[in-house]
Amino acid sequence: MALDPALPVGRRIQHYRERAGKSRAVLAALLGRSPSWLKQIENGSLLPPRLPILMRIAQHLGIEDLSLLTGDVSMPRALYSGMEHSALASVRRAVDGAPLGAAGGPAPRLEHIAVQLENAWRTRMSRGDHRTALAEVLPPLVSAASVAASHPECGDRRRAEVMYASALNLTQMYAAFQGDGNLVWRVAERALATARASGDPAAISQACWFLVEAFRKSGQWESAQSLTEDALRLLDPVRTESPELACAWADMAYHAAITHAVAGESGDAWRWIDRASAVSNSLPAGHWCPSTSGSRQAVVMHSVTVAVELRQVGTALRWARRLPEADVVAIPRRGRHLIEVARAHSMKGEHGKAAELLTTAVSVAPETARWNEETRAMVRGLMSGSPTHQPAGRRLADAIGMAA
Repeated sequence: MALDPALPVGRRIQHYRERAGKSRAVLAALLGRSPSWLKQIENGSLLPPRLPILMRIAQHLGIEDLSLLTGDVSMPRALYSGMEHSALASVRRAVDGAPLGAAGGPAPRLEHIAVQLENAWRTRMSRGDHRTALAEVLPPLVSAASVAASHPECGDRRRAEVMYASALNLTQMYAAFQGDGNLVWRVAERALATARASGDPAAISQACWFLVEAFRKSGQWESAQSLTEDALRLLDPVRTESPELACAWADMAYHAAITHAVAGESGDAWRWIDRASAVSNSLPAGHWCPSTSGSRQAVVMHSVTVAVELRQVGTALRWARRLPEADVVAIPRRGRHLIEVARAHSMKGEHGKAAELLTTAVSVAPETARWNEETRAMVRGLMSGSPTHQPAGRRLADAIGMAA
């Protein structure tokens, strides 16, 4: 018997779980979560799982069409493997072409790689089409950095390893949400191994930050939190030594807050926000970390996300009013912040305002919106919702490549 199209996602998960003969404890264990978490998902106390978790739920319940869980029109699991950027293959080749042993030929000049790396991070911050821009600079940068880090005549191996790890972190930003999960995991784990070899606390923390992103996006909350806590312990003794290390500690504390929020643990989430905010607010006024957007502005950006994940919509919108859009320095992060605020309005039923913010996000950072799962979910909602909002939904769908 067909389910009511209006049945919430959580109830759908419960229906198909029971139909598959799996207890709540069994399915939760398969997902690496607690039965109480799954219970809150099923009764609507927590937001529906994000797409990576929905895909895993579908797999464990023997479901091929995600629309059975979401209630939308047909959405086979394959659709969520992600759209590949046209240059993904060349970036992948550069990553996979790293020397297995000592590199041959002349040693690359570290000063030249440092300039390449700085330009690449600047490009990523300043472009709304950041994936297209990065695709041009990543292959030569990753190749040169990998050779330098393994070359027997490298003049400063620790510096070379720090730069190679940073180049891999940048590669993860490029590769995320494109369907090649193996590539994302390769660069995330290789970046952390390389950073650990360097012994540089800031480099290790940055690599941890990116690996935690991968853990959380794939629904591995316990692994995300465990690595976050390890990084915080590493940074705690040195965080007062420089703004960069203080910022790194705050960035990991924000990770802790968001992971607790996704798990529905409100008290822990806000306690970590308070701890992170105290450190962020002590940073120099103009400080901005290109890789993590660590800054004073991060207090508001992460507080909005935590509130949205906890369904505390009023709190999210109050935080959002504290940060003018133009104060978010990095263009892709500005687009992401607009999307997070749009999520809050969408939850509140203010779909017109959500559509307006999404339209701005697409204008500001089109490649952030195009590869953002929350944007696509909201656009689907606009297209299937009130006739008043359907034209805006169709325009946004066309803008982010969903129309077909």
